[in-house]
This record gives sequence, C-alpha cells and structure tokens, in this order.
Amino acid sequence: MSWFERIIFKKIPLWFFLLVSLFLLGGILFATYATYKLDRIHNKLPFIAFAIEKTVITIDPFLKATYQLITNGFINPQIINVNFPTGFSSFNDDAKQGYFLVSAYDVDKSVSSVFLYDLKTQNLLYEWSPNINNLLNKVSNQYMPIGDVDQPQNFRAQHPIMTDDGGVVFSSGEGLLVKLDKNSNIEWHIERHFHHSIEPGLEKDTFISQIIVDNPPILPNGKKIIHLRNDGYVIFSGKGKIIEERSLAQILIDNGYIGLLFGTIWQEDRIHLNDAEYIKETDGFVQRGDIMMSARNISTVLLYRPSENRIVWLKTGPFLNQHDIDYIGEGKFSIFGNDNVEGSEFTDKRLVQEYSSIYIYDMLTDNVLKKLELKSARISINSQGRLDVLENGNYFIDDGQRALILDSKGNIIISYSHKAGEGLIGAMHWTRFIPNL
Repeated sequence: MSWFERIIFKKIPLWFFLLVSLFLLGGILFATYATYKLDRIHNKLPFIAFAIEKTVITIDPFLKATYQLITNGFINPQIINVNFPTGFSSFNDDAKQGYFLVSAYDVDKSVSSVFLYDLKTQNLLYEWSPNINNLLNKVSNQYMPIGDVDQPQNFRAQHPIMTDDGGVVFSSGEGLLVKLDKNSNIEWHIERHFHHSIEPGLEKDTFISQIIVDNPPILPNGKKIIHLRNDGYVIFSGKGKIIEERSLAQILIDNGYIGLLFGTIWQEDRIHLNDAEYIKETDGFVQRGDIMMSARNISTVLLYRPSENRIVWLKTGPFLNQHDIDYIGEGKFSIFGNDNVEGSEFTDKRLVQEYSSIYIYDMLTDNVLKKLELKSARISINSQGRLDVLENGNYFIDDGQRALILDSKGNIIISYSHKAGEGLIGAMHWTRFIPNL
C-alpha cells in the first residue's frame, strides 16, 4: 500500500469525525442565518454587520465548494449521463444549413472548449481550447471572484462569440471574461464578474453582456440597497476595454418598478439578469439602440431605451424563470419560457408546466401568447436555455445538453450533443447558431 493510500484509508476516530461534522454544520447554519439577517443588522449596527459579512463571505463559499467537490468533484458538473444518442442526429436532410458554435466540455483536454461545426457536413471546422492554468497565472491578486468558477475543472467557456480576426470571446460562466486568438492564445482578459449571454454590440467591434455592477443601486430617498447581487448590462470593446455598465435594479428604481424588487420575500440574487441584446434597426415599434433584457428571478422581460433612461415596456409572466429575449420584427418579441418553479419548498420544479415553452409578446396588442410548448422535443430546462426564431420559421434551442433545430411544430430536425463516452456528454454552455459565415 502506498503512502497516499495509507493516508486516504486511515481510520478516523469517531469523536474527530463528529467534531468536524458539527463544525461544518455550525458554519453552514451560521452562514445561512447571517446572509438573510444582514439587512436588518446593517441599519442598526453597521460595524457588526460588516464583520459578519466578511465572515460569511469567507466561510460560505468555502463550505459550499468543499461540499460539492467532495460529493461530485465539480462545482459545475462537466460530464452528464444521458439516455439519448450522442453526437449528431439528423431527421431532415433538407434543413441542414448553418453552423453551431458549441461550448462544451472536452474530455480529451479536460477543459471546456469552443467548437465550430458545419451542419451540412456535420464536420468539425475549428476548435478553440483555453489553457486555464496560463489564464490563472495572468490574474492579479486583487481579483476577488476567482475561485470555484474559474478553476480548470469548473471553467465554462460560456456563450462564445466569434470575432472578425478568427478569435472567440467568452466568460467563465460567473467570473472572468476572456478573448482567445485564432490559435487559442489568451489575447486579453477582464477581471470582473461577468455572466450569461454575450451578444454583438451596437457599434463595430463592440459587445454587450451581463456583469455585477460594483456600486449599489440608490433609492429615491437616498438609501442604498447594500445586500443585492447588482446585475446589469455591460458594453465592452473587442480590445478588452469596458465602455459602459448600468445596473438593472437602478433602471427599475428610476422607472418606478420598486415593487418588482421589494414586492416578495428578499433574496440576494433578486434579479438574475440572463440576457441583454441590442435592437439594431429602427422601425415603427422600436429604435436602434434599445436594449432587450430578461431577468429570471422576477420572471420579467423588458425593453429599455438608454438614451432616455426609460423602460418602453415591461412584462412579468405568464412565462416563468425565462431565458433569452429576441426581437423578431413588427413589434413582436420571442421569449424562451423555462416555466419551472423556483424555491426549495417546491421539490416538483414542474408544478406548473411539464415542459418549457416559446412565447411571443406583441407590442401592438400588449399581449403575451404561448406559441409552442416543447413537448415533442422533450425540452424541460430549469436554469439554462437559448432560443432563436429562424427566418424559415424553424427554431434553434440549446437546452444545456443538446443544440437543436426544431421545425415550426416543435419536432427535432437536427440534434447535437458533445460525446464524452458511452452514454456520456460534455456539458454545453449556450451554443450559438450561425446561419452563414
């Protein structure tokens, strides 16, 4: 038996195991209690609240990370067991047009990578694979979010977007923003907390994404909302420079939607902004420069006009915990309704609706209609989801395990999942459909 095996299989006294277990349990209870009580303490005893907050920040992520690493080895599971065919599956050869830009875990390189596939030939055209250890060596000691999500075993090349010079830009899912050149060299990175979608900006060589804004939102009475994950949109350049960032909570406050923030029981991740996209052309309903946004945890989508700091329209439901909003013309917007139920009290996440659905909001009628329930493709997503309504009436959807093209009735035309072994796939993190290169 090697020295490593002797350590691993060494018997541990029962009293020591119980002591450690009680310590961990106590830490978890303390961190949970303090997290929910900090708001009340802060107004009366700010110095004590500050000390507790620092302790919670230190203990809570450590305990969470330790628990998850012990139980499954990853903070974000990168390899998933599935009961459907892996790789490409085609059901209609006439509709195989376009490209998939796939973010998926590569088991050969042990890292989440980016792959470009031609749907017509189903061939891999190109692969970008980041060297995460090199990336982390470039990160400064002042970068606070580094930890779980930025580590090699958990890194997600989330929602990659191609650049004109043959590179790709993506985030780590809840952390760094990274640009790889065409040879997978790290060209630049931004040390902020980026997350969710990345879309083309309004001007050439610019992009729009989501970020946690550092400064807290301010209420009309001058008070600050301290304990809030302050999600907002961010505009950045292809050279890796932040141009602008704006808090969605502040936008809601400025436009009189305080009820959306405080109308139900408080949680730190109150908004959970998961999509922000520009309107590119002015028509009779929208203006170039308007921004569409989707806030999952308040089941709300909206159209915002930055030039006037004005919400043009806002809708809460009937979709639930939605992801992705797109403008499809003539005052109509597509919305991907995850339609699951949040909250630990609800063990049945599908209490309301078994499958996810596609919704359409029409500015002309001011109504939201359910266009299609995704029962035929068996799409039932709780926490991811991307949707594009294609020009021919088909739909592109990424459900975290598959990239899919569906016909107008919801039947699968093409399906792709990233094979990682027999009955195994590499987790996908928001594939992009590209109609032409």
